[in-house]
Amino acid sequence: MKFRDYAMILGNPQNISSFIAQGFYETDRLEIKSFKLLADGALGSRGACLLAHYHDAATHGFLLHSPEEYENMIKAIAASNFQANTHAIGDSANRIILDIYGKYLQPHTDRRWRIEHAQIISPVDFDKFRKFQIIPSVQPTHATSDMYWAKDRLGEERMKGAYAYKHLLKEYGKLALGSDFPVEHFNPMYGFHAAVARVDKKGYPDQGFQIQDAISREDALRGMTIWAAYSCFQEKKRGSIEAGKDADFVILEQDILKIPNEQLRNVKTTRTVIAGETVFTR
Repeated sequence: MKFRDYAMILGNPQNISSFIAQGFYETDRLEIKSFKLLADGALGSRGACLLAHYHDAATHGFLLHSPEEYENMIKAIAASNFQANTHAIGDSANRIILDIYGKYLQPHTDRRWRIEHAQIISPVDFDKFRKFQIIPSVQPTHATSDMYWAKDRLGEERMKGAYAYKHLLKEYGKLALGSDFPVEHFNPMYGFHAAVARVDKKGYPDQGFQIQDAISREDALRGMTIWAAYSCFQEKKRGSIEAGKDADFVILEQDILKIPNEQLRNVKTTRTVIAGETVFTR
């Protein structure tokens, strides 16, 4: 296996009990020390769990388990050394998981529990990421994929807390950025472009989708490297090019901190190095 994988075990009671008993699995290329819980469905299919009904349908979406079941699973994880990472899209799902996390996260502990997506947040819940030290783990291309219809689902007021990456960054101080492949394209340059320009591949919309929540290029780069490594407890060995760290890096054909926005999606990788081995060249 040429790449490195920080894998997550599907979070259900049976898996949680079984894998906690087994303990961590850790090699140079594969680490298994976290659970992935699923709180709700997707916004597009109206499965995301909302506090109020959808703007375009008489439904609130749904939870995949009851709050009591989530609490039991999270309580079990809290009693172990495993990390908890939970898919939460809707503002209700995010509130439920943030509050349960907060109940079991002790002050000044370094658990690095994550909310995956953190897609729609109620205004009164943003500060819980800072208060409970919960990492927002987001996928910027969701914003530019969903922007054509998201307002139909949520209405204007709730859109203020949707895809709010800069607000989340301000609260926690870091963002872990990913692709959500295979739902979205795996190319990290698409995510980088969406994070900083908030437009699609055609440059739409002209001023950027909710451009107030675009993040800087340096923050986007950190989110894909050192902050992503931090979210996996790997920042001391990966995520930046420093003496003593693993020699994992790519060489790009252009400087993505300087070129125009419209060129970002087309930047190619000329070389990929993992553990000092060149595994790809163009």
